[in-house]
Amino acid sequence: MHIGHVALQVTDLDESVRHAQETLGLRLTARGEADAFLTANEKRHELQLIAGTRNGLDHIGLEVEDASELEAVRDRSIAAGAEILSEKPLEPGFDAAIRVRGPASLVFEIYTGMERQPLALANVLLPIAQKLGHVTLFAEDKPELELFVLEALGFRVSDRWGDFATWMRCDPDHHGLAVGKTTGANRLHHYAFELESWATVGAYADRVARSGQEFLWGPGRHGPGFNIFTYLADPAGAIVEAYTDLLRIDNDAAYQEIDWSQEERAMNLWGPAMPDDWDDLGIPILDPAS
Repeated sequence: MHIGHVALQVTDLDESVRHAQETLGLRLTARGEADAFLTANEKRHELQLIAGTRNGLDHIGLEVEDASELEAVRDRSIAAGAEILSEKPLEPGFDAAIRVRGPASLVFEIYTGMERQPLALANVLLPIAQKLGHVTLFAEDKPELELFVLEALGFRVSDRWGDFATWMRCDPDHHGLAVGKTTGANRLHHYAFELESWATVGAYADRVARSGQEFLWGPGRHGPGFNIFTYLADPAGAIVEAYTDLLRIDNDAAYQEIDWSQEERAMNLWGPAMPDDWDDLGIPILDPAS
């Protein structure tokens, strides 16, 4: 399984599209009156933007290898008590797909056979972002959502920060989903795109500076995953992490998860801790658009 795409409902579609193109360098692959699809590579889309009356998370897309894997995830999701919303693709670009609603009213679209363009200069020599890397959620019932991600979706724990946060992987990347505990509303805290190198982080930071924006936090280096990070608010109020140098776990048998709760610098090994309002940021989880 791999992190496939994230879909957001946004109140200003034009501005959200512009921001994704001008900061991260994403390419627009399809555009209608009510939605837009963007990507950083050969995939048809990694970011779906849907015109709506509220800003919020619509769904998270996960790509599996083949139809048998899709059926296995479907069966495990039903066994875990998830609601099956659809057993066919509800957006263009997939051979087969299901949508399930799990804990925190979070909708996952699991699919196989996403359309891809032939390799070309436009999707290999990328200006900024390389791929959608991970999504971080905050949930009132973190243990329930975490259990669903592990047992129904088949993720594995990489690191923890006590009971507050868990980082989980579905491929060699250190994490594809992270879940934090909150006393507020269930929400998408941030979605993250991988950059090629530290030099690319500098080029991205210059783009942000020229646009008149400024980072909410970073550059810095996380403990969990050891990646270099920056965080920027997007026009819808979600946080975009642009990162590089994330740990890859190529040997599951040799890896031992870390509990970072005893390390004071866990979330930034280089300097300032997260902003005081960090836990309050993000956008709510919404019912999917029809």
